[in-house]
Amino acid sequence: MNDKKVLEAALFAVGQPLDVKELAELVGKPPEYVSELLKSLVGEYKTRETSLELVEVRGKYVMQVKPVYAEKVQSIAPKEFETPVLRTLAVIAYHQPVTQAEVVSIRGNKAYSHVVALEERGLIKSVLHRRTKMLTTTPAFVEYFGIEANDPKLIRRMIEKVAKEQISA
Repeated sequence: MNDKKVLEAALFAVGQPLDVKELAELVGKPPEYVSELLKSLVGEYKTRETSLELVEVRGKYVMQVKPVYAEKVQSIAPKEFETPVLRTLAVIAYHQPVTQAEVVSIRGNKAYSHVVALEERGLIKSVLHRRTKMLTTTPAFVEYFGIEANDPKLIRRMIEKVAKEQISA
């Protein structure tokens, strides 16, 4: 069986980032070998005229729909979060570090349950801060959205870019 095709199938089927070690165990080959296959696959996807891309984010690989096509298919794609929860996440990501009190002030009382859901999913973390919590994004947030680093400035710029694209569309 072709190892590269097995890796491609695994990344497609799982739909979430996987690290080289997990994929090496899957094909029963050394991580160095699997890493080279993955780099080759990433290169192939860059040259293919396809709506999918294979990207490496913080040492993990994920297959995803290219952003230009994601907008077109998002209405039929399964939604993991309701829109209000995603909006609360956007507020946290944009303003981080931000207190839960500030988020509730912006998003309303339902933000409390949104914060709980986002923490359970591991996309944000909270640390007690006086009488409230200080909220920030996590490495899981970075992986989930395919961002290069958990850098608040970078995240803010990306949110601004997406917002501008939405306005001009």
